Amino acid sequence: MLDLQAMVPLRRAWDYPRPRGRAEVLPVVYGDMTLAADQGQWRAVCVDTESFVYALAGHRLLAVDRGNQVTLFDRAGQVIDPDGYSLDLAHDFAGQGVIATATFSAEAKASEPITVRAMGKPGSDGRLLENPYSVAADFLTAVCGAEAAELDPTSLSTAWSRAEELGYRAAGVITAPCPMAAQLTELIGCFLGSWWRAGDGRIQLTLDLGYGSAGEAELSTGFSESDLKGVEVSARLDNLVNRAEVFYARCPLTGEYGEADDGADTRDLASQGLYGEIRRQLHLPWVRSAAVARTIAGRMVGLLGSVRRVITFTDTSLANIHLERGDAALLSLSWLADETGRPLVNQVVRVLAIEPHLDRGTVDFTCWDTGFFRTRAQRADGRCRADASGLAGGRRDRRTL
Repeated sequence: MLDLQAMVPLRRAWDYPRPRGRAEVLPVVYGDMTLAADQGQWRAVCVDTESFVYALAGHRLLAVDRGNQVTLFDRAGQVIDPDGYSLDLAHDFAGQGVIATATFSAEAKASEPITVRAMGKPGSDGRLLENPYSVAADFLTAVCGAEAAELDPTSLSTAWSRAEELGYRAAGVITAPCPMAAQLTELIGCFLGSWWRAGDGRIQLTLDLGYGSAGEAELSTGFSESDLKGVEVSARLDNLVNRAEVFYARCPLTGEYGEADDGADTRDLASQGLYGEIRRQLHLPWVRSAAVARTIAGRMVGLLGSVRRVITFTDTSLANIHLERGDAALLSLSWLADETGRPLVNQVVRVLAIEPHLDRGTVDFTCWDTGFFRTRAQRADGRCRADASGLAGGRRDRRTL
């Protein structure tokens, strides 16, 4: 089983016989690193001082005939004439495995540090890896060495599909060793997603519950009020966000963000009217597109623009012991009100923590109220009048489990 607390195993220049600096790291590059950039984004590593070979990445890069536009810059930030070097973006150099290289026709030390702007790693189909969950899966398996069976396929597929629907695209460069867990958290966290290792040992990758994103199959589990004891409800205003300022298009060389959005277009005016303006800054090192940055900001405000309750309780039935952190379930509490002031029925909650006590036959749960609920649509059989007296879809389902 992969130790996610271990350091990311990056290739080093010492793997090659004549490097300029033996300790230099061959970067790992994902996504379109040409967006919102007019300069080099990471350093090329000289791996052969006699043949003037520079590693652009520690793996293959997207092929030129697939749309990759590779540009090299010299130490002054000027574009290097492409006639002075040849590219091999899938080069099994020195028998050490495939990397992307640029081989200069003459000594290029005077131009160092040579920096690169290009698109990153392709998938098995030859297309650029951009979906953040495709990137996460490749990072875990191809870079960190996890077996494919260690990734939960259901959660990965669901998160990938949601990211596609939202138009999420990831782009970034790993240029220094760091714990695998920290790097995965940074990547997935940019898109308001999360991950954890489930009880079966597999890694769950999720995109947290959002608008209408839970299907009926995911909400087949519910807590029966009669089985609950010690129910406590809390809510904190300091968890509320109604305006998100985002910083994105970070340059891996400098660590500075090249673009920003003040969040004016995605703020929640209704929430600001109730609670005043509550801002939060989002730093998104794996985002380079303005559209993606705005989508993330709007989604955060949509999820956190109203106060979300945290509900803790003890379940005495053991019927839901199969639930794990991140799972969605339904909760009904007759003494707690919904947004209309009626008893809370079929509210969607996400499990934050679970602690079984099998000797007592109980399970302690901590759940987050997502603000969403199971809905019930009207049948289009003529019995429902189209006079605005009811909702064709989106009406709370008040049938308890």
